[in-house]
Amino acid sequence: MLEVLEAFAVISVVVGVGAIVGRTGMLGDNARTVLNRVAFHIGVPALLLLNLSQATLPQIFSLSLLVSALAATLAMGLGLLVFTAVRRRERGEAVIAAWTASYVNAGNLGIPLSAYVFGSTTEISALILFQSAVMAPIGIAILNSANTPRPSPARQVLALVKNPIIAASVLGLALAAAGLNIEGPIADPLELLADLAIPTVLLAFGISLTAGIGDAPPTNRLDLTIAVLVKTVLMPATAFALARWGFGASPEQQLLVTVLAALPSAQNINAYAAVYRRNESLARDATLISTALSVPIIVAIVGVLR
Repeated sequence: MLEVLEAFAVISVVVGVGAIVGRTGMLGDNARTVLNRVAFHIGVPALLLLNLSQATLPQIFSLSLLVSALAATLAMGLGLLVFTAVRRRERGEAVIAAWTASYVNAGNLGIPLSAYVFGSTTEISALILFQSAVMAPIGIAILNSANTPRPSPARQVLALVKNPIIAASVLGLALAAAGLNIEGPIADPLELLADLAIPTVLLAFGISLTAGIGDAPPTNRLDLTIAVLVKTVLMPATAFALARWGFGASPEQQLLVTVLAALPSAQNINAYAAVYRRNESLARDATLISTALSVPIIVAIVGVLR
């Protein structure tokens, strides 16, 4: 179980540095906003472009991805239904809440955890592909449509095309399908920019814990409870049930997809919430609590299923 704790410890240290930065104010009042924009417009797109361009079609269309994608889609769909129809939240707020219940921390936690626990990052890379190519565009389209006044359909499509996350994902998918690798003088600067993604998101998240998030209202506790329970309990249970009884997966595959589904809410959601000014408090709190809860949950999953 040491490898699981090691992965969480690395993240905790960087978030802790961000908290110190926020408490001392050494980077100024707009540090969190600037870091989130750097991640959203530069770091994350570069990271996705590199990761997706290096994937192959057999890696993408695997049983583990199918189960993980179904579990994430069901969790996101349930979140959207509950937060719009039951909790009566505005569409932009609802999609952020639904993301916290379904969009896993596949990058800065999933990759090291997969490497330590399973000795491979192929499956988690495929999940990153699904989240960036499917879940992110759907959520961003809903966020764009929730703007007032609502943009025309043509403007909504243009906004999706111009979105750096989606543009990088589409380009990465095209390169992967064509079998073209980014190498040499093109890859080197992209790798430097991609290295910005994880630390900027984690630092901004740490700053938000101590410096606050501006005029955003406090988190609704019931909304927070629903999002965290769906993410940490219902989604991994769904993945396990699908793998075992739905597809007859091997024990190793059952363990893999259950651990991936039990990963906490992605810190990237905080960047989306900050850029679109929607449900920032919920994104911050759900990320923090799901990360804390995922430690014992993933340790228990590995102990029982392995």
